[in-house]
Parts: sequence; C-alpha cells; structure tokens
Amino acid sequence: MTLASSLRLRGSLLLASVVVSALALRTERAEAQVPAQPYPQAAPAQYPPQQYPAQPGYPAYPAQQPYPGQVAPYGYAAPYPYSAPVSNRRSGTEITVLYTTAAIYGAGLGIWIDSEAKIRDPGIFLIGPAVLGVAAPIGVYLLDNPELPRGVPAAIASGMVIGAGEGIGVASLQFVTTNSTDAWGFRGLARATVLGATLGGAGGFALGYLQDPSPKSSLFTTSGVFWGTAIGSMFGYGASSAGEGYSRANDAAARGGLIGFNLGLAAAAGLSTVYVPTYRALSYMWAGAGVGAAVSLPVYLAYAGSDGPPAKRGLVFSGVSTTLGIVAGGLLAGTAPDSADSGQGSHFASIDYVLPLPTSNGALLTIGGRLE
Repeated sequence: MTLASSLRLRGSLLLASVVVSALALRTERAEAQVPAQPYPQAAPAQYPPQQYPAQPGYPAYPAQQPYPGQVAPYGYAAPYPYSAPVSNRRSGTEITVLYTTAAIYGAGLGIWIDSEAKIRDPGIFLIGPAVLGVAAPIGVYLLDNPELPRGVPAAIASGMVIGAGEGIGVASLQFVTTNSTDAWGFRGLARATVLGATLGGAGGFALGYLQDPSPKSSLFTTSGVFWGTAIGSMFGYGASSAGEGYSRANDAAARGGLIGFNLGLAAAAGLSTVYVPTYRALSYMWAGAGVGAAVSLPVYLAYAGSDGPPAKRGLVFSGVSTTLGIVAGGLLAGTAPDSADSGQGSHFASIDYVLPLPTSNGALLTIGGRLE
C-alpha cells in the first residue's frame, strides 16, 4: 500500500467514525427529549358484595362493612348502615329527680315517726327528719349501683309523688267533711301521706322494671294529677250551692279535687300507653293550662254588681278553659316517637308570644305565633 492509499484509507475511517459519533449523539438527544411513558396500571378488581346466609331470626348483612369514618373497602362508598346503639341506662337528670324525691320522702317519714311518738321538743323532733332525709338518698345510691335501667328512677319518683298526693287528698277530704272531734288531724295526714308515698314508690319500681316506661311518660302522668286536681277543684267549688259560703263550699272543692286527681291519673296513664309526649309538648301543655286559666279571668267581671248567680260559678268556665288550654298546647307541640328522649315532634303551629292588650274597658290577652 502506498502512502497516498494509506492516507486515503485513514481519512475514510476517520470520517466514518465522526459520522457514527454524530448519529449516536443525535439519537441520545432525541431520546432525552421524549417523555417517559408510564406503564399501564391494572384496574382495581371490583368484587360483588358477599352475603352471609341468613340465620333464623337474624337478617343477612354484607360481609364487608366499614366502621364510622373508615373508607369503604373494595371500591364501595355506601355509608355505614348501623346507627349508634342507644344506652338503656338512666340519665343524670332522672336519677337527680329520684334523689330529691327520696330526700323529701325521708324527711316526711321522720316527721310522721315523731308525730306518732308525740315528741314536742323541737331539737329532738328534728333528729328523725334529718337522719332519714339523708338515709333515703343513700338508699337510692345503693339501689343505683349498678346503674338502674332507663325509666325506672322516673317511675319510682313519679309513684312516690302520686301516692303522696293521693294520701293528702284523702286526708284533706276527711278533714273538711267531718267534725273536729273525728278529724284525723296532723297525725292522720302524716300517716296517709307516708303510706301513699310508700305504696306509690313500690308500684313505680315494679312498673319501671316490668313495663320499661319512658321518663317522659312518668312526667306526663305526674302532670296529669296536678292538672286534674286543679280542674276538679274548680268544678267542685264552682258547682257548689249558691247559698253556701267558703266553710261549706270547700267540701265540694276537696271532693272535686280528689275526683279530678284520679281522673287525671287515669287519663294520663291511659294515654301513656299509646302516646309518649316530647318535653316540648309537656311544656306547651303547662303553658296552655296557664293561658287557659288567665283567659277565663274576665268572666268574673260579668258577675260584678248583679243579683244573679254567685261569682264562684265562673270557676266552672275556668275549669273548661284550663282543660282546653292543655289540649291545645299538646296539639300545637305535635307528637314524636319515644327515641331515648331525643328529637323534636312535628307541629303545625308555634306560639311566639302572649302579651296583654289594653282596651277601653280593661285588658285582653293577645297570642301570636306561626303556622308551619
């Protein structure tokens, strides 16, 4: 090979090497400019809900159910289908009412024992009510350990109040309808009150465990005896003979009050089997009773300066208007099922205010509200 041929061969190889290097560099730049393509991802598998076979008496539930606040598995986004369990234990308010009632019962029991013992010394007389007034709440504490079921404390307290009211009503009627020689006196009143409260508390305890009543039903029944007593006394006194003064007309008032007490008890207890009022409804009923009694007051002006019937006849109208006010209050508040004392009842109207309205001849009451 000549020198010229060798130079031409080396030049050709050098040129080929440069061309190959240039092509390799261009390819690397092109690959650097092309973005990386991700690998295709497999779609998450969708599994159909699995069902456990239904057992006798139990429904079939899906196998996979998320807890509250947990993301549903396997792509399901359905909400958690189970509601939080409702506690069947008594509330703090309920047991506080029983503590208070027990303290009053214990003090009354001590007073009755002192009256039977004919203790006259004030310092000695107060020992019994003080000791038993503390011992009775301690007994409630022991009874509530472990905690009582929901409704039982309210039933016991309601039974004690109703029983004591029955005893007071019987003793009062005996006092006003008999002579001073045969009257039971304070000792008889104490006996009737303690006996009634004891029997009522025992009955409330049994009812609470056997029937599992709502605390609102117990409050409704207790309210019923108060309403019945007031309305019955109005009817009794208002319907007494025109010529009878207070000393004789109070006999009719006591008799009417005792009858109204038991009618109110029977009506409220009977309604409690099919109707559980909300606390809103109970407050409306009490407000309705007050408004009904207040609305009837102008009727007594019609008896002024006339020789007609006595003014006590107006109590008959007061009894009617008070009854209508209670019914209207319950209807305005609406109804709702008993669900652990939660929720409000549906209602078609609400009362916003009750205000006096001056007139040329006196005053009237104005009631304002909304239809919903």
